[in-house]
Amino acid sequence: MKTARDWDEPFDQGPQPGASMGLGAPREVTRVLLWSLGAIGVLGFLVGDTGIGRRVWETFALNPVQWREWFPFTPLWQLVTYGALHSTADPMHLLFNLLALYGFGSLFEGVFGPRRMALWFGAAVLVGGVTQLSYNLAVGALAPTVGASGAVMFLIVAMATLQPSLPVFFLIVRMRLVTLALILVALDLLRVVWALKGEGGDVAFVVHLSGAALGFAVVRWRWAWLDPLAELQARREAKQLASQVEDERRLDQLLERIHREGIGSLSERERAFLKRMSARRGGGL
Repeated sequence: MKTARDWDEPFDQGPQPGASMGLGAPREVTRVLLWSLGAIGVLGFLVGDTGIGRRVWETFALNPVQWREWFPFTPLWQLVTYGALHSTADPMHLLFNLLALYGFGSLFEGVFGPRRMALWFGAAVLVGGVTQLSYNLAVGALAPTVGASGAVMFLIVAMATLQPSLPVFFLIVRMRLVTLALILVALDLLRVVWALKGEGGDVAFVVHLSGAALGFAVVRWRWAWLDPLAELQARREAKQLASQVEDERRLDQLLERIHREGIGSLSERERAFLKRMSARRGGGL
């Protein structure tokens, strides 16, 4: 089990600073995400503005109007499902996210493993949904939010924090990964300024910035090396081991008592315990 203290242990670090970011086959979780988001995106373009399409959008996009009007029966699922939908009016929205996920998702998964990739990608979607919804409700913005851009920004900034000197290409310009991350964050900060001036458009910059902040935090403070599921399993195994040790101690006491006083000295509960231990050992003590 890897934890935050295992910073120097031999993870598969993927491409190292100074090496080019070559894109091979996507890794396990990244591949599942690519196929899932791609398939849902294509279906979205096919159904378009039909009745089915509008119904899906109304149900699964992050809709602040529904959260306000349905309270306290809020559509909690939208905090996650919005990340699977993309704008059907802008194919580049889906294309950029898939390309970025292909590259940076594989990098992140190569360093931290498939379970952490699934955990933190989902966490980025959830954190982005919560922060964007809170912002929308606070300022009275009513437009629904869709897209995995916040989770993609999480991956980019997380890897830029871990491997800042990794060379990448932005359009046709070769630059360090940290430079690309700073450019993308700066663009979203500019959108904040435009929004304050009433010119913000419909880009969910709060999702992007929350994903970027989470990406920086999980690497800077080493949260990404934590594995709650592995820790839970380790605690469960430790508890089972302690229980087995206690059972063995109790069994030794009962056998010693039988030797001194005979089996008739045992209570029904103690006899039942002996039967369980006998079954556990294959029928013999």
